[in-house]
Amino acid sequence: MYNLFIFIRKYNAVILFILLEAVCGVLIVQSLPFQNRKMVNVSNQISGGFHKTTANWMDYLNLKSENEALVEHNALLLKRLGCDENENDTAWYDDTFTYIPAHVVNNSFNRTTNYIVIDKGREDGITIDMGVICNEGVVGKVLNVSEHYASIMSMLNSSMVISCRFLDNQYVANVTWDNLNYRYGVVKDIPSHLVISMGDTLVTSGFSNAFPPNVMVGTVEDYEDDDNSMFSSAKLRFSTNFNTLRHVYVVKNNYRTEIDSLCITN
Repeated sequence: MYNLFIFIRKYNAVILFILLEAVCGVLIVQSLPFQNRKMVNVSNQISGGFHKTTANWMDYLNLKSENEALVEHNALLLKRLGCDENENDTAWYDDTFTYIPAHVVNNSFNRTTNYIVIDKGREDGITIDMGVICNEGVVGKVLNVSEHYASIMSMLNSSMVISCRFLDNQYVANVTWDNLNYRYGVVKDIPSHLVISMGDTLVTSGFSNAFPPNVMVGTVEDYEDDDNSMFSSAKLRFSTNFNTLRHVYVVKNNYRTEIDSLCITN
């Protein structure tokens, strides 16, 4: 303790100078938008690199389970490629969408608002509002992009709402998170006359430019009729397990600009 006191007394001018420089730097970053953006980008690059290193170690420890998942996914792709051309399941082999593979380097799933960071960014063709999926189903949408990384608003975020449809009867509804458990969401705006059963499957409707149609979202876990309302809701079990999420695909709609140019806004 005495040596520390001697050190501070000897170099007090240098220590005071460093503290004042740090305070000035913080004030500049907070007050000037350009410097603020630069600092955020630098921070994202540093934290992204750290999280990527951590994620690489996690990937190494999970090689066995990842290989099993890749084998199952390859089998699914081969099955889809062998489908009859008249089947209504063409999202994987038409030219509307391109899929950009990426690794998850940071992921939260137990907060009130959850986000994911991936190791692909502007340099790889990633832009804001692109949809993100995985082998199991829907993951979320791209929220922010830097040169080499991107942050994703996952389905585990109350601000995230996607258009879905029931696979059996083609009725459209909206899905969001229930803010309680990372495995469950809520299906909203279900017409009250619609007959819902446990285990009913919901997939993406294809009405959004961010997601292709027929991507798995989840299955109905619980449902209660409400005779006093025109619409009702159901409990949904997400097909994606956000706790074990390691690899994703960012969805690029090759015709999005053309489609957006035809949209009429009031």
